[in-house]
Amino acid sequence: MDAIKVKAIRYYLCESQVGFGKRIGVAASTISAVENKQRDISDKIRAELIKIESELPEGFFNFYERFKKSI
Repeated sequence: MDAIKVKAIRYYLCESQVGFGKRIGVAASTISAVENKQRDISDKIRAELIKIESELPEGFFNFYERFKKSI
């Protein structure tokens, strides 16, 4: 899990940093810091993200590949 994938998951879910932070139990500033590579992904955040990712449809992976190329 890296900063790009965190942002891709959030974009795929069409959530703001505030909403995404609430979903995983952290502040929006934490989401921003992770996405901008200013903060490492903690084990707690990583566990929540893995859980969310496991529930995403297969279409996410195509989205993620296109998202990586666009950044």
